[in-house]
Amino acid sequence: MNRLIRTALTLFASATVMIFLVLKRLEGARNMVGKAQASEVQMAYLGIGIVAVMLIIGVGLVVTAVLRARKAKSDPANHG
Repeated sequence: MNRLIRTALTLFASATVMIFLVLKRLEGARNMVGKAQASEVQMAYLGIGIVAVMLIIGVGLVVTAVLRARKAKSDPANHG
């Protein structure tokens, strides 16, 4: 398997785990009051932002791998 694809799959798996962690954190914030709840929600937003960045990078790596594979396939001078 292509190295870029492996890295993208790792990012997708990590993002999936992080989404579950953020949801768990939001469940805990539901029982809090005041500044503690606001702080937990802010941390959840930060986590969602990190997940979004991971997913964007993963999609970029997949697109890069596909473009490189097409370029290598269409270039007859490239034998390796």
